[in-house]
Amino acid sequence: MKNTPLPDFDITSVDEISKIDYITLSGNEPPWQQTKIAIKRGQQYTLLAEGQINWSAKDSSLYGGPGFHLWARIPGGEIENVTRGTGTFVSDVSGTIEVGIYYGLWSNLKGDLKSPTSLYQELTGKLSVTLISWEGDAKLGLKNLKALNQFNRSTLLEAAYEQLQRPKIPPSGWQYLKETGVSDIYAHVIDSGRSRIILNSLNDQGIIRKELEFPITQSTYLNWDWKLIEHPSCVREDRAKSHDYVSVAAEFENGRDLTWIWSSQLDEGHYFDCPVRSWKDRETHYVVRKGGQNKNWLCESRNLFEDVKSSMGFEPRIVTAIWLIGVSTFQHAQASAEFSRIFLKDKNKSLQVL
Repeated sequence: MKNTPLPDFDITSVDEISKIDYITLSGNEPPWQQTKIAIKRGQQYTLLAEGQINWSAKDSSLYGGPGFHLWARIPGGEIENVTRGTGTFVSDVSGTIEVGIYYGLWSNLKGDLKSPTSLYQELTGKLSVTLISWEGDAKLGLKNLKALNQFNRSTLLEAAYEQLQRPKIPPSGWQYLKETGVSDIYAHVIDSGRSRIILNSLNDQGIIRKELEFPITQSTYLNWDWKLIEHPSCVREDRAKSHDYVSVAAEFENGRDLTWIWSSQLDEGHYFDCPVRSWKDRETHYVVRKGGQNKNWLCESRNLFEDVKSSMGFEPRIVTAIWLIGVSTFQHAQASAEFSRIFLKDKNKSLQVL
């Protein structure tokens, strides 16, 4: 990590700014790197980032930007990630802010890596990060800062301000699976008597999760309606470099999940372990639709017990959450879909999820 020179800018001209730090993060440096900014619990801070982390020396199409890789924390508190290139957060503990490149899998929300740091040896590229701590209100500070037209991150400042001015929150009752990152790609709409969740992801990804508890019997079914307006992949999704997809998933009592995907190329009934190394032992994919897109509502009904036993090799006892998944970060394309009328049922009871 290196500190880049400060631009010709007087931070005292914006009353809300406490401190600014400029950091360059190299892709091959595992987290965490300490910044120069100490912060108190309840204080706000903003990250603005540019750059690219390259995943392969042989394939230039494999890369991620700040929205995929940049995370922050104050040691002892929870990790936070930027959305695209910006993010404003409220510190949950006091201490010195740390930033880092995420690659692999977190083992907890404190920022300990589950995957080996040796994975970072494959990465090149860098992220240029501006870190601002606020003495007062971050939204007002960003508004005043961008009005000066002197700062060399004007586009990012505008994006950071818009995030606070018009925040995109997940649908009620759903939360992002934070270990994979918080994003802004889902929205909840109710019209014509239909409650639906809309997914729009351009070179982005996100999993939203609704926690529940539903016992599984041999007659337990997961039902849902969906339509795929734009598929993020035109090649098979069971390879790591093309693992862009849209799916509905169920999480079980042992922490594993089965995700029913709409594949562009793979045949219905085909299943495979997640091709991303850090997810291989956790997630299995089961193809229930094949084709590029279908803008009409289609209905699915899957026997949970049978699908899990045949594809994952165990007999599930409890559904602990339902997930909606959209990934378009490997091929950097657009994923657009809608979900509706999700419910669990068996011969004795049912549970409306959406």
